[in-house]
Amino acid sequence: MHRKYSYDIKKYNFYSTVQDIFGASDISNFHLEKEALMPNYKLQFENESKTQAHEIFYKNLHLVEPSFNKFIAEEISPLFDESFVYQKTPTFRVQWPEEQAIHYWHYDSDDDHMHPHWEINFQIAITDMFGTNCTWAESVPGLKDFRPMEMNYGEYIAFDGNRCLHGNRTNTTGKTRMSFDFRVIPYSRYSPEKYKNTASATKQNSFVVGGYYELFKKQ
Repeated sequence: MHRKYSYDIKKYNFYSTVQDIFGASDISNFHLEKEALMPNYKLQFENESKTQAHEIFYKNLHLVEPSFNKFIAEEISPLFDESFVYQKTPTFRVQWPEEQAIHYWHYDSDDDHMHPHWEINFQIAITDMFGTNCTWAESVPGLKDFRPMEMNYGEYIAFDGNRCLHGNRTNTTGKTRMSFDFRVIPYSRYSPEKYKNTASATKQNSFVVGGYYELFKKQ
């Protein structure tokens, strides 16, 4: 089961930052305003996170990091009663109309992604996420009762993407969806020696502090 939370859109300026990065007035109409950045080739697992839009976003990641780090400290930290490691670079997701953000239904600890066990997935809505432009996930590992994880801008979700199968349907909403996702492991469950020789599928960062993760120390 996923759990939904709200965040203060004035406190964390994710939307306006993404607006500035792309020079777009309405991100949900990105496909209309910035048609030149739309991929003119078929997206699939190997290239879904390597589009021109993704390249532009990650080149400007320094504009997002202050709000993201503040979000970790002030929104995520209170959810844990111990120190934790977290994905230091949020994953940028964009799902254009008639497309998928993720083309491969998976769970993060599967043989293709090899994420460490005990990770908790978080997803932050930058645009409204509804119907076929949001992530669909099963509620319990293996149940395959796929349901949309709908949320509005100003909300975020925690879910067990480490064990629960999840993915996207083809976006028929006529709106572009943008979101960030990242993963957290309670420090007592963190095993760097076990995963130091494995790496993320997209960025090839080892699953250790200083690689894929950053350490957040609870006072």
